[in-house]
Amino acid sequence: MRGALLIAKKEFLELSKDRKTMFFAFVLPFLIYPAIFGMIARMEKRDEAKNRNKASRIYLTDPSDVLAPALKAQPLLFELVPRPEGSLDQAIRDQKLELALEVAPSAAAALQKQETFTLAATMDESERASGVALKRLKDTLKEQEKSWVQGRLHTLGASPQLAEPLNLEVRNAADASLQMGKIAGRLLPYLLMIMMYAGSMQHGIYATAGEKERQTLLSLMATRLPRNQIILGKLIYIFSIGVISALLNLLSMALSIPFIGGGSHSSMQAVAALANPLTLGLTFLIMVPLGLFFANFILLMGIQARNTIEAGSAIAPGIFLVMFLGMFTMAPGVDKMSFLSYVPVVNVCLALRKLFSQQPNWGEYAIAFAMTVGLATLMTWISTRILNREKALFKA
Repeated sequence: MRGALLIAKKEFLELSKDRKTMFFAFVLPFLIYPAIFGMIARMEKRDEAKNRNKASRIYLTDPSDVLAPALKAQPLLFELVPRPEGSLDQAIRDQKLELALEVAPSAAAALQKQETFTLAATMDESERASGVALKRLKDTLKEQEKSWVQGRLHTLGASPQLAEPLNLEVRNAADASLQMGKIAGRLLPYLLMIMMYAGSMQHGIYATAGEKERQTLLSLMATRLPRNQIILGKLIYIFSIGVISALLNLLSMALSIPFIGGGSHSSMQAVAALANPLTLGLTFLIMVPLGLFFANFILLMGIQARNTIEAGSAIAPGIFLVMFLGMFTMAPGVDKMSFLSYVPVVNVCLALRKLFSQQPNWGEYAIAFAMTVGLATLMTWISTRILNREKALFKA
């Protein structure tokens, strides 16, 4: 084992000489996430303020003038504009207005007869401003409809409360920490896998195929160290870099969460909940064998490649598989499929998802951990056997 640690130390010393790589690997994550999250938060606030302070532009067709007074009474929310040239659909897509409303010509007569009339609304669901306008319209219509209904009840001599048979009061049983935990449960396993694989990949290529290109592999093999110790040392290095990269990125993201919440008490409470030592410890415990599995794959592909280009071509597709598996676990209803507890990698994501959601399933966690440890052990044995062969190490 001492020889393996010497090889790992050698790789870390080589890494420390490359200041650019050190910066991008260990410093940049602490700069980029606060910058990105802070920018997103500022843009969200600016957009929200812009939509809140700007009246929604509406083209209204109302022959019987039943809706126009209600909209005109709220000039801060609605601005009635003349019909634009060309198609209304195109005008909405071009953001010349947010809504086009068409009230049925017989609306006034329908109200007189206490009948229902039709209001047609055209909007652009892909535009936030259009959605804001529709929400404002619905809120206004709700009040207007209540007024009309109460007028009808008054005419009939009935109680106005007939229009309101109940008053719904909603209480949220989930606090900020639980809500943040469920969001984290969906995203963190996916991000952890991506960061761990991506962090290991580039350094793994440098330590394997790059060693061949630099023509230092032969010198390394000429030392008195056993070949399996050299292989194990490189495996420890690749695995360690992946874990360090994932942890640094996640730490930076955790520190950046208050930027989104504006430093509010709820956002700080959510961060504190995510920093639960038991949750973090169990997450790290199960990610160790998974990271070891990734490192084995990268080592196996990289050291058999003739050069770094070939190694990159062999290793890079793995990240798409990891992304697919991670995105699959974020789909609704996936956590109800019990058979997925026996699918490698996917079961890790699902176990962590429930762990961060404060609804841990210890049986599923144990299955995922045992399977991942077994898979990592098997992969280590396979890669060691294959890489002990001359043909694998010195592929022409």
